[in-house]
Parts: sequence; C-alpha cells; structure tokens
Amino acid sequence: MDNETKSTLWSPLVLDIYTGFQKSQALFVTTELQLYDLLAIHQNGMTATEIANKKKLNLDATERILDYAAGLKLIKKDFKSESKTVAIYSNYPEIAEVLQSSKPNNMVAAIIHASRTQYPLYQHLMTTIKSGRNTEAYKNAFGLEMTLETFESLYETDKDYSATFLQYMHQLSSITSPGVAKSFDLSPFCEICDLGGGSGSLAYALASEYPDATVTVFDLATAVEAAQIITPDETERQKVKFVAGDFFQDEFPPAGLYTFARILHDWPDEKVHQLLNKTFKSLKSGGAVLIAELVMNETKTGPLQTLRYNVQMMIEMSGRERTETEYRLLLEQHGFVDFECKFVAGYSSFHAMIAKKP
Repeated sequence: MDNETKSTLWSPLVLDIYTGFQKSQALFVTTELQLYDLLAIHQNGMTATEIANKKKLNLDATERILDYAAGLKLIKKDFKSESKTVAIYSNYPEIAEVLQSSKPNNMVAAIIHASRTQYPLYQHLMTTIKSGRNTEAYKNAFGLEMTLETFESLYETDKDYSATFLQYMHQLSSITSPGVAKSFDLSPFCEICDLGGGSGSLAYALASEYPDATVTVFDLATAVEAAQIITPDETERQKVKFVAGDFFQDEFPPAGLYTFARILHDWPDEKVHQLLNKTFKSLKSGGAVLIAELVMNETKTGPLQTLRYNVQMMIEMSGRERTETEYRLLLEQHGFVDFECKFVAGYSSFHAMIAKKP
C-alpha cells in the first residue's frame, strides 16, 4: 500500500515515458506474430489457447501478452459467458486498419523496422552521445564494423532489410507524397527526377499531378528491384521510369527538377553538401531542386515529432533535421536562389521547399 501511495506522487509524464519501451515491445511482438492478421481471419475472436496453439507459443506467456495488449487497447478482450472464465480476444477495427499487413495504409513494415533496427540501436544511444558517431552503436547492436555508409551497406547486402525498409518508407511517403506534388506549381518542368526515390511514391504522385512530365526515379539497384513489388497497377507504372545508380558516384539522369524526399536528413553534412553541389551542377539555368523533409522550428523546441527524428537520424543514419533557415542557407551556399518553404498537410511538421538555379 505504501508503494502504491508513493507512486501517485511520481510525475505521470515521467512514469509514462519510463515505461514507454514496454508498450512498444508489446506492439512489436504482437505485430511480428501477425496477431492482427490472425484475429482478422477469426472475426468472432479467439481464446488464448487457440492463439497459442496456432502460433506454437507458451500458453501462460501468450495470455499475459494478450491481456497487456488488451489493456493498451490494441485488441479487445471479452468473455464467452457471465462467469468470465474464458476470454475471447478480437481486433478493434480502427487499430487493425494499421496493424493488418493486408490493409493499404498499414504500419507493419514501420513497426518491424523499429523493432529490428531502431530499438537495438537506441539501447546504445549513450555511446553515440559520447562519441557523436553511431559506429559503436552499430557494433554493439549488430556486431558490425560500420562507417558512415552503414545504411547503404545494409541496403545493398541484406535483401530482407532493404525490402522491409523500402516498404516502411513507401507507407510513410504515401501519406505525404500527394501533398508534396501539389505544394508548388511544377508545370514548367518537363523532366523530373526523384533522387533516392525508393518505391516511387513521390514519383507516382508527381506523374499523376503533371501527366505531361517525364518522371524518373534514380536509386540503388537493390531499391529499383524491390520497388517492382510495391507499385500501382500497370497503367500507373508506365508513367514512371526507374533508373539504377548511386547518386554519390553516378551521373544524375537529366532533369529540369530534381527532388529529394526524406533523403538529405539521412546524411552527414559533408554528404549533403556533395549532393547539393552535384545537383546544382547537373541543372541548367532555370532548373530547380525540391526538398521534402520534417522541419524544426527556429528555436529547435519542437515539434516533438521532429525532435525525435533528429535523434533518430543521429543514431540510425548519421544525419539531422534542420530549421527552415538552415535549409535556406544551405541551398544559398550552393548557389540556389528564390527559396520557398510550405507546410505539407498530412504529416506533422512536414514541409516542401523549392529553390532555383539562376
């Protein structure tokens, strides 16, 4: 009783943050077990015994994680009779919309990526803060001797990782891509190239918005290969061309507009300068670059989502988030002019920025 009384004196905010990893682990485990897909098949619900037998799990442990998931409102817990001796677990439709792999706007790949890559790295956040580099975090988490090209190496060599990551980015980009395509009048540009465009989410949105334009995705061969299974129907697919290449090593496909969506924040400053310098040189006079990224406010006190990503970029990708002013100065440093920045509806603090080559 004394402990319960004392706990009420602790900050609810701190208590919630302190137990946050336990909640995320419950989400990770139930998602990787494909629990929400299983419950979708059995719409009248399932008992813990049925779920444990189907998934070949320990019954007691299964019941405990199901009860915790129900407490978190990830699933429902009902009973067969008034005696409440046999529990029945089932989906909440609104939750299953994002946790069932068959749903179009699901978060499954994002959750798996967080579970398998981000969470292990965050357990070694302290080493990154001490050194300012994520090399030790990757070594401690995965036993890999990595450089600043960590992500690119994983992307090229681990097909499962690249497929999951590409699916995750596709799901995320699908939310914002239509808004990015509408953010500015891009009709003057007949050739558009999305650099590091992954699955082509933004490219398809641009092709839909500007049907007279030629739209190309330029990305690593692994991404181009994986993108073929994450595409719209054949009619839409014909509007976008995929070209394999390394945007650090190879020449860009010719274009009047180059786009970077969730790309620049991945890389350390020297790599960003390399990309922007190369972009400027690849453009003719009147050409432009379009950047889509999360943007911090000028005092870097928010939004919270962007502050979280700023830490995530440090430990996962060696990059950073920036303020609008920092992006403007960055582009001006490479010769770009007429900088504009607009909020993109559809995702917290996401912005589209454009600047031209004089």
